[in-house]
Amino acid sequence: MKKIVSLLLILSIALVTLTGCSKDEPATLQDKNIKELEYIESKAVNILNKIVREEYKKEDKNDTSTNEALEEGIGLPIVEDNFDWEKLLEDTQEIEDSVPAILVDLAALNIESGEIAKLSDGINNMIIAIDNKDQRTYMIELNNVYSLIPTYMEKYAGDKESTFKKRLKYYTIATYISYMDGNLDMARTQVEELDKAYNDKMQDMAYAQNNEYNLNKLYILIQELKRAVEADSRELVRSKYLLLIDEI
Repeated sequence: MKKIVSLLLILSIALVTLTGCSKDEPATLQDKNIKELEYIESKAVNILNKIVREEYKKEDKNDTSTNEALEEGIGLPIVEDNFDWEKLLEDTQEIEDSVPAILVDLAALNIESGEIAKLSDGINNMIIAIDNKDQRTYMIELNNVYSLIPTYMEKYAGDKESTFKKRLKYYTIATYISYMDGNLDMARTQVEELDKAYNDKMQDMAYAQNNEYNLNKLYILIQELKRAVEADSRELVRSKYLLLIDEI
């Protein structure tokens, strides 16, 4: 009799354990995928910021003048021989290496195959742009890749704080890249979307009250970026972008 009771107890514990694992598995997979996407986010923002700060420039001791030129009608710099394309490729391949595992997890989270393919295609296009030494296309593709991060997360994680901040980062990046690409109207549209995303989140009174100080700083920096775009100043947009992206 004691053996039967012991066996039933073991089976009961096993059943509870399995049931608990079943309930926890989707949340665990979500958390894992969020961390994977945050890895891409960190790498992508770091690459863009290094481009903005001109950290991919090679030092030329024999020539202190810049080798940059502006393509006619386009604001993004066309960087000549002093740009370190090999270092940019190395940094981009760190993102590429993480893609296979992320694609598997996105599929397990029921993200549509067409949406999943956009991530791989975007990173492939970034590498092709490096091969062609085409910084303008590279930055546009980087913007497209970053846009997928909040898009994926919203499908399974909802409007959480982390999703909100990634959406703010996307609009900040899109504003900068659109402006530097010479598309002032698109930059204005993106910075208005940035402002709207911020204001929409402020309708969550509990979140707004609990994060008042940081949100006030964000509000000021968003308005500063808006004014920089309206002033149509490359240097102002550059500096306000860096201040805002570092704060989010």
